[in-house]
Amino acid sequence: MTADQNKAVVRSFYKAFEDQDEAALTRILSPHLQAYVHGSREPADRTALLQTIAGWNAMFSDTRFTLEEQVAEGDLVACRVIMHAVHSGGEFEGIAPAGIPITTEALTLERVIDGQIVERRVVMNWEDMKQQLTAVTSQAQTAG
Repeated sequence: MTADQNKAVVRSFYKAFEDQDEAALTRILSPHLQAYVHGSREPADRTALLQTIAGWNAMFSDTRFTLEEQVAEGDLVACRVIMHAVHSGGEFEGIAPAGIPITTEALTLERVIDGQIVERRVVMNWEDMKQQLTAVTSQAQTAG
Protein backbone atom coordinates (compact mmCIF):
# COMPACT_ATOMS: atom_id res chain seq x y z
CA MET A 1 0.00 0.00 0.00
CA THR A 2 1.11 3.57 -0.58
CA ALA A 3 1.75 6.11 2.16
CA ASP A 4 -1.42 7.95 1.13
CA GLN A 5 -3.47 4.75 1.38
CA ASN A 6 -2.04 4.06 4.85
CA LYS A 7 -2.91 7.61 5.93
CA ALA A 8 -6.47 7.04 4.69
CA VAL A 9 -6.74 3.87 6.81
CA VAL A 10 -5.77 5.85 9.92
CA ARG A 11 -8.27 8.61 9.06
CA SER A 12 -10.90 5.88 8.71
CA PHE A 13 -10.05 4.68 12.21
CA TYR A 14 -10.71 8.14 13.67
CA LYS A 15 -13.96 8.45 11.72
CA ALA A 16 -15.16 5.04 12.93
CA PHE A 17 -14.24 6.02 16.52
CA GLU A 18 -16.27 9.24 16.19
CA ASP A 19 -19.22 7.39 14.68
CA GLN A 20 -19.02 4.61 17.29
CA ASP A 21 -18.97 2.18 14.37
CA GLU A 22 -17.73 -1.05 15.92
CA ALA A 23 -18.04 -2.98 12.65
CA ALA A 24 -15.77 -0.49 10.87
CA LEU A 25 -13.32 -0.49 13.79
CA THR A 26 -13.21 -4.28 13.67
CA ARG A 27 -12.41 -4.15 9.94
CA ILE A 28 -9.72 -1.47 10.37
CA LEU A 29 -7.99 -2.99 13.42
CA SER A 30 -6.07 -6.19 12.74
CA PRO A 31 -6.99 -9.32 14.72
CA HIS A 32 -3.27 -9.28 15.66
CA LEU A 33 -3.33 -5.66 16.87
CA GLN A 34 -0.92 -4.51 19.55
CA ALA A 35 -2.03 -1.16 20.96
CA TYR A 36 0.13 0.73 23.43
CA VAL A 37 -2.09 3.40 24.95
CA HIS A 38 -2.24 5.58 28.04
CA GLY A 39 1.16 4.70 29.44
CA SER A 40 0.56 0.96 29.48
CA ARG A 41 3.70 -1.15 29.10
CA GLU A 42 1.74 -4.13 27.89
CA PRO A 43 -0.07 -3.92 24.57
CA ALA A 44 -3.83 -4.23 24.35
CA ASP A 45 -5.25 -6.58 21.74
CA ARG A 46 -8.08 -5.67 19.39
CA THR A 47 -10.81 -6.86 21.78
CA ALA A 48 -9.38 -4.83 24.66
CA LEU A 49 -9.01 -1.71 22.50
CA LEU A 50 -12.59 -2.03 21.24
CA GLN A 51 -13.75 -2.29 24.87
CA THR A 52 -11.70 0.78 25.77
CA ILE A 53 -13.22 2.76 22.90
CA ALA A 54 -16.74 1.65 23.88
CA GLY A 55 -16.04 2.67 27.48
CA TRP A 56 -14.74 6.05 26.35
CA ASN A 57 -17.83 6.63 24.24
CA ALA A 58 -20.03 5.75 27.23
CA MET A 59 -18.29 8.42 29.35
CA PHE A 60 -17.66 11.06 26.67
CA SER A 61 -20.14 12.18 24.04
CA ASP A 62 -19.52 14.16 20.87
CA THR A 63 -15.95 12.88 20.54
CA ARG A 64 -14.33 14.46 17.50
CA PHE A 65 -10.78 14.29 16.20
CA THR A 66 -8.97 16.96 14.21
CA LEU A 67 -5.89 15.65 12.46
CA GLU A 68 -3.58 18.65 12.56
CA GLU A 69 -0.69 16.81 10.90
CA GLN A 70 -0.27 13.39 9.37
CA VAL A 71 3.01 12.01 8.02
CA ALA A 72 3.59 8.58 6.54
CA GLU A 73 6.65 6.63 5.55
CA GLY A 74 6.51 3.00 4.55
CA ASP A 75 3.97 1.25 6.76
CA LEU A 76 4.11 3.89 9.54
CA VAL A 77 1.69 6.80 9.95
CA ALA A 78 2.31 9.51 12.54
CA CYS A 79 -0.42 11.95 13.56
CA ARG A 80 -0.81 15.02 15.71
CA VAL A 81 -4.43 14.90 16.77
CA ILE A 82 -6.66 17.28 18.70
CA MET A 83 -9.48 15.48 20.47
CA HIS A 84 -12.69 17.24 21.52
CA ALA A 85 -15.29 15.53 23.71
CA VAL A 86 -17.90 16.22 26.40
CA HIS A 87 -17.76 14.40 29.74
CA SER A 88 -21.43 13.48 29.88
CA GLY A 89 -21.49 9.82 30.93
CA GLY A 90 -19.89 7.84 33.72
CA GLU A 91 -17.18 8.75 36.15
CA PHE A 92 -13.70 9.31 34.68
CA GLU A 93 -10.78 8.69 37.04
CA GLY A 94 -12.82 9.70 40.04
CA ILE A 95 -14.39 12.72 38.34
CA ALA A 96 -18.18 12.73 38.07
CA PRO A 97 -19.67 13.72 34.71
CA ALA A 98 -20.81 17.34 34.52
CA GLY A 99 -21.23 17.93 30.79
CA ILE A 100 -17.79 19.52 30.62
CA PRO A 101 -16.18 19.84 27.18
CA ILE A 102 -12.51 18.95 26.97
CA THR A 103 -9.85 19.41 24.32
CA THR A 104 -6.52 17.62 24.39
CA GLU A 105 -3.69 16.84 22.04
CA ALA A 106 -2.22 13.44 21.22
CA LEU A 107 0.60 12.06 19.15
CA THR A 108 -0.05 8.69 17.56
CA LEU A 109 1.94 6.22 15.55
CA GLU A 110 0.16 3.49 13.62
CA ARG A 111 1.65 0.65 11.61
CA VAL A 112 -0.61 -0.29 8.69
CA ILE A 113 -0.23 -3.63 6.92
CA ASP A 114 -2.57 -4.73 4.12
CA GLY A 115 -5.11 -2.04 4.97
CA GLN A 116 -5.34 -2.77 8.69
CA ILE A 117 -3.76 -1.17 11.73
CA VAL A 118 -1.51 -3.81 13.31
CA GLU A 119 0.22 -1.59 15.85
CA ARG A 120 -0.88 1.59 17.58
CA ARG A 121 0.97 3.85 20.00
CA VAL A 122 -0.65 6.87 21.64
CA VAL A 123 0.83 9.60 23.79
CA MET A 124 -1.86 11.87 25.23
CA ASN A 125 -1.75 14.52 27.91
CA TRP A 126 -4.10 12.87 30.45
CA GLU A 127 -3.09 15.29 33.21
CA ASP A 128 -4.17 18.27 31.12
CA MET A 129 -7.49 16.58 30.42
CA LYS A 130 -8.09 15.83 34.12
CA GLN A 131 -7.18 19.42 35.00
CA GLN A 132 -9.76 20.69 32.51
CA LEU A 133 -12.42 18.48 34.09
CA THR A 134 -11.54 19.30 37.69
CA ALA A 135 -11.08 23.04 37.09
CA VAL A 136 -14.58 23.45 35.71
CA THR A 137 -16.05 21.13 38.36
CA SER A 138 -14.28 23.12 41.12
CA GLN A 139 -15.55 26.41 39.67
CA ALA A 140 -19.11 25.05 39.58
CA GLN A 141 -18.88 23.88 43.20
CA THR A 142 -17.46 27.24 44.31
CA ALA A 143 -20.21 29.14 42.49
CA GLY A 144 -22.90 26.86 43.87
